[in-house]
Amino acid sequence: MIEVLFFSVLTVGVITEILYKKIEKYKPIIISFSVALVLTLLCTHVLPELFSVENNQLGYYLLAGFIIQILLELLSKGIEHGHVHLHGEISTKELIVIFIGLSIHSFIEGMPINTFEEVGHNHSFIENGNSFSWIYLSTILIHKLPIAAVLIIFLNSIKLNFTKKFTLLIIFALSSPLGVYFGEYIINLDYFRNWSTNLLAISCGMLLHITTLLIFEDHHQSKGKVKNIITISAGIITGILIFST
Repeated sequence: MIEVLFFSVLTVGVITEILYKKIEKYKPIIISFSVALVLTLLCTHVLPELFSVENNQLGYYLLAGFIIQILLELLSKGIEHGHVHLHGEISTKELIVIFIGLSIHSFIEGMPINTFEEVGHNHSFIENGNSFSWIYLSTILIHKLPIAAVLIIFLNSIKLNFTKKFTLLIIFALSSPLGVYFGEYIINLDYFRNWSTNLLAISCGMLLHITTLLIFEDHHQSKGKVKNIITISAGIITGILIFST
């Protein structure tokens, strides 16, 4: 799974560099479609599995994910949404801050990926751990791959040189795998022994914040409402058809 996370992000970054103009042109459609897919997987697979656990604290961790994402966007300027809220030229310091925010977001998303089999009180997670891990991994990939493309588009827009651009891409590709290792490590500590679902709830809160915000943003745009509705509907239908059990 870790190799899939790393090489898929790296591959999309390279493809975006080669097909920069075409991908930039279709970026809004790609983002809307992927966001709808992610929201579908959250609603039909991840959240039902999460709340099948008898843990009345999970709602608090879900809310914590919302808050963490709001705080991270103070650093990342919303690049996880597919665009950066900046005007004018960007300094090296601003670029580093944006990248730190994006990398922390990606790191946290990776933490729950390989932890499901450790949930000793949840038979559903134990019995279906492998298949559910792949559902969650698919959710993260569908979210991360367009962001890898957006990252390259953004770095090209500020005319960053080749070496710096791909150094940042490699670091971004490594951020989720590092999160996977860290998640595996902390749930083996006594205090965090039953934190697998808590980590998942935090990540879900972050993803819910991003997906709902983006869908509402797209819906309220003055132009292209019909196109956005069609794209979002296509993403939802695709998610239901491909990942239906």
